[in-house]
Amino acid sequence: MIAVYRLSDQSASFEFFFWLCYVVARGARETICDISNPKTTKMSQQDIDLYLESVIIPGAAFAGVPISVQTGAHGMTASARDLLPYVRAGGQFKRLETVKPPGTAPYTVTLRNHKRAKNRNSGPAWRQFAEEIGATIIEDYADKPMHIHDRMALYAGAKMNFTVCNGPAGMLALSPYPQRMFVPNQSSRNAQVKFGVELEAERWPWMSQVQRLVWKEDTIENLRAEHVACAV
Repeated sequence: MIAVYRLSDQSASFEFFFWLCYVVARGARETICDISNPKTTKMSQQDIDLYLESVIIPGAAFAGVPISVQTGAHGMTASARDLLPYVRAGGQFKRLETVKPPGTAPYTVTLRNHKRAKNRNSGPAWRQFAEEIGATIIEDYADKPMHIHDRMALYAGAKMNFTVCNGPAGMLALSPYPQRMFVPNQSSRNAQVKFGVELEAERWPWMSQVQRLVWKEDTIENLRAEHVACAV
């Protein structure tokens, strides 16, 4: 079965991975990204092209399926939001996995520094925290590009991956790799609720036992406390 990710309906972003897990679970063995009439209300064509090149095309490999880019493609269609009700109804899916050998960093800290919703960006304490625990900092792609395969390999090898809620964190939550995702402020909370996640829930419905949401401000004290809790 072929599944089509239409940029006229879906976001050229890390939301692709929610769609990917869902369609593969429903039987898709090949994927197509249809670039006809992409939505440009929130993203420029330049940004769309960047996400296509750096996230969507290489990211399909995490689910073990090929991907091609076409216009006017035909096949199974779905929404990234279909994963949530599917999992809540008991549906299972194959988790995203690294295609490179796992990295050797003991911890990672993934930073968000996006030009949209700036109040959801990583707070100033994250760099100090990363230095204290010897974590590898994964910068926002706009600040320091890293191939997505290298990013996932670092996640796969780490004892814990610390993030705020952002696109890469959403991808990580669909993998088997450990995670603590901070939801530090009201804007971040609103984004979770909009996506369908219950306030103060310990996990997204598809998170594994080594993954958890942390509904606290990303202060240095809270970051330190979570690191200690992870080691217990």
